[in-house]
Amino acid sequence: MEIIELGKATPVGGKAKALNDLYHDFKIARGFIIPYDAFLEFLKINSISLEDNLIDIQKNIMKGIFPNKCELLRYFKQHQYHKVIVRSSASLEDGNNYSFAGQFTSYLNTDIHSLILNIKKCWASQFTDNVISYLEKKKIKNHFSFDILVQEMIASDISGVAFSINPTNGCKETLVELSSSSCDKLVNGEIIPRNYHLKDQIIGDEFIQKEQLLCIKENMDRLKTIFKRDIEMEFCFQEKQFYLFQVRPITKVYYSLLDYIEKEYWCSFKNNNWTLFHRSLWIFGATNYKHKSIHNEITEDITLYYPHNQKQIRGFNGNQPPLDEYTIKSHTKEDLNHYIMESYDISKIIKRLSKAIDKNIRDNQFHDFYSNLKKLIQQNAYLNSYEYVIGALGNAFYDQLDKETIQTIENWRNDKRNSYFPIYNKIFKYVHYYFHLDITINSFKNYTSFQELLHLCNKKLKPETITRRIKTREREGFVLLNIHNPKYRNKVITDKKMIQTVQKRFHQLQESILEQNPINSIKGTSTFKNGKIIKGECVVIKDNHTNISNLNLKDKILVCEVTTAKDISYMKDLKALIVNSGGVLCHSAIFSREFNIPCLMGCKIATSYFHTGDSIIYDVDKQIATKIA
Repeated sequence: MEIIELGKATPVGGKAKALNDLYHDFKIARGFIIPYDAFLEFLKINSISLEDNLIDIQKNIMKGIFPNKCELLRYFKQHQYHKVIVRSSASLEDGNNYSFAGQFTSYLNTDIHSLILNIKKCWASQFTDNVISYLEKKKIKNHFSFDILVQEMIASDISGVAFSINPTNGCKETLVELSSSSCDKLVNGEIIPRNYHLKDQIIGDEFIQKEQLLCIKENMDRLKTIFKRDIEMEFCFQEKQFYLFQVRPITKVYYSLLDYIEKEYWCSFKNNNWTLFHRSLWIFGATNYKHKSIHNEITEDITLYYPHNQKQIRGFNGNQPPLDEYTIKSHTKEDLNHYIMESYDISKIIKRLSKAIDKNIRDNQFHDFYSNLKKLIQQNAYLNSYEYVIGALGNAFYDQLDKETIQTIENWRNDKRNSYFPIYNKIFKYVHYYFHLDITINSFKNYTSFQELLHLCNKKLKPETITRRIKTREREGFVLLNIHNPKYRNKVITDKKMIQTVQKRFHQLQESILEQNPINSIKGTSTFKNGKIIKGECVVIKDNHTNISNLNLKDKILVCEVTTAKDISYMKDLKALIVNSGGVLCHSAIFSREFNIPCLMGCKIATSYFHTGDSIIYDVDKQIATKIA
């Protein structure tokens, strides 16, 4: 039987592959891998057929003869292992699409006497009802390999799980849950964890020091760079030494735009009268043509247009600095002057393109007009990117700059040649005439984004469609988003609920109105937010010994201490789930998000407050469950 030492090149999959690839760059507990071939050999030696029923397969695995048992135990002893954890490493596990969280059983505190038994138990965990239900629910038909990962146990002071993005609302933060217990209790939802939202300002407390939180954030950022996507990790600290325990891609993130707007720190409100075209073009330039020397993301903001008084208000996310400290420190005033000179050069290119477009319009050469329009918008995007950099650096360096440089910046900022290009008036007039739009030229100019102008010209957008959109925006108002989430970046929204939400939020923040919490309700944390209010009859389970499979849960709200991986077979029938324990990273939360079943976690007293047969209203977004009298 082949035994592969962790850290050596090997074609294994699942969590073993991730840890094996990262072994030399991160602090990971030493261990070894028993590849899938050993299991196939085990099945052959013991004449075990995988066509039998699940119970017989499990029984046959447990009583089967283990191949090369002495060789494995000798390896274990020679490498001076004492207590280890025996873990699954299925090829589909911890992948981009499937988490398999908790489906396969791990065995902690395994010693040389229980090693063989626990490896067989781990093999047998493939053939359980909950795994089969998971495969059916996810419509997984392909066979998968199943390696075994054995790692040295770490006596941790603090264990934790962390997400590189908040999976419940899409917030750009490192979400951390910590406990003084082991990671398995944390993930299994047996405890209510301590929550930490790591963004710009990181502060420690009596449980964990600031340096340890910074260590978590640093390791998370490194892993996200390696995986090139948002990830989840399990880890622990032993005497302040960080150990990586598991890492996997996040399989699903719920992004609640309404929740984001209501929760983020919007400030620095100001009125502006930009056209939608110029505002969307500025966002495009600042985000998509960001200067290579700028390392952080562009400040997020929202523009709200009020139709009745022709008013636009822009709110900035105060938690997003214009430039990070590294970017500022890596620049000098000479760089600033250089950027200003480059922006003037781009302005000259725009002027030349403007003359060419003017001629195209006079000669009615639409093909050449569109070709030059694309070039114009690209150059304008570059210019907007420089505008962002120069403005942000100018503010950062202001106290250190001499009068001459300050004057240069002010002259550049006030020079209309760098920001105002009258050719756009002719462009909108020409396109309006060319497509015979049933709106005024002024409306066309004020309520059209740069993408829509291009799509109209290349016939990806019908004239009647853009006309309908513009009339709606002019009548109802709109919200223009500049948010890091790509789904909502440079997005124009005319949904009444969205407009009302932004209006309400801005008003509340400006007037410093604090939202009152309702009484006589159970509060917790929703695993995701979908804007729904769920009403239904509840079934309450006060302990984990009840045989849930005998209960009628179809279209019911289940209230219990916490769910486990084995409960997956009934979760698809639920309306919602309310649990006393757990956090956003426990199995209840993971399954809730994967199968789109709303779940309210960390309620503490839900099983005491509610009784079977009660009617419940669960407001998913407000994270409140109330008993209907």
